[in-house]
Amino acid sequence: MESPTVQLLTKLEQQLHALVDRVNQLSVANQSLQKSLTEANEKLEKKHQSMRNWQEKYDALKAAQGINTADTTARKKALHHIDVLIREVDACITQLEIKE
Repeated sequence: MESPTVQLLTKLEQQLHALVDRVNQLSVANQSLQKSLTEANEKLEKKHQSMRNWQEKYDALKAAQGINTADTTARKKALHHIDVLIREVDACITQLEIKE
């Protein structure tokens, strides 16, 4: 017959093994969730980039339509938008020239 101390130690050892197994399972699950989160973030970033591209195309189309209309307000707005884009391109060119 085992002493109460040995029984208690055996029970604690079993509980410890169960706890270690559970921690390992949770670690694997955590890694899987981290991978899923990373994939979801990558998909989200691709969708955001796609949205930005479509927004730029939409803005360009609006600007082009604004130039072709008889509406002077729309025309001025479109020309202003084009001027802003030209300034951005000039700034980029200037930065490239500075780095060289």
